[in-house]
Amino acid sequence: MSNINGPIPQEWGGYVTQSNVGLEVIPAVLWDTQTYVDNVTVILPFFTTSPANESISNVNPPAVLPNPESFLIKNIYWYVANQLETIDQGAAGAIPSQFNDIILLGNTGILKLIIGDKPYGPWPLYRLPCSSFPKAALSAAGAEAANLLTAYGNTDGPQYPVLPPLLIAPTQKFRVLLEWPAGAVNLAANRSIKVGLDGQKSRGIQ
Repeated sequence: MSNINGPIPQEWGGYVTQSNVGLEVIPAVLWDTQTYVDNVTVILPFFTTSPANESISNVNPPAVLPNPESFLIKNIYWYVANQLETIDQGAAGAIPSQFNDIILLGNTGILKLIIGDKPYGPWPLYRLPCSSFPKAALSAAGAEAANLLTAYGNTDGPQYPVLPPLLIAPTQKFRVLLEWPAGAVNLAANRSIKVGLDGQKSRGIQ
């Protein structure tokens, strides 16, 4: 077992405040946030940059878990941050909106997971819902000028189980890539996308 406190004087060994001899397992999520640039992005990397704060990502330093932490991935999800919006019904066809942008991103996007140098996936984004947020379906009819809609929607459904689970070992590099192989997607605006790895974390008992 490696000495996570070293090097320290031998006589100080009885006073350490951390140990990897005993480990505890807790439920946990690793998440990161990146911006999809409308009509430009075809590859979007996650867990590769230092976040400004924990609402953006809780993996810092990026791309690695410190010794003795490890993580067992049991689910993977993606989520597009947005809010309620009022939109003009407009002409026939799809209404340009945050909700429609999520659909467009999910139609052709895929997710790849890289642990060390080994790739896992790809998974189509429509198989990786965040599951615990509202979903929406709406329709309207009538004159365009008279119809304003308040709309909201996001990914929903049972989370995709990673079977068997995948282990991220202490200090092992990892990252997630979202890719759109068919080309950049034409959205109403740039979109903030979150990716989460849901599972269990093992950490030293302190």
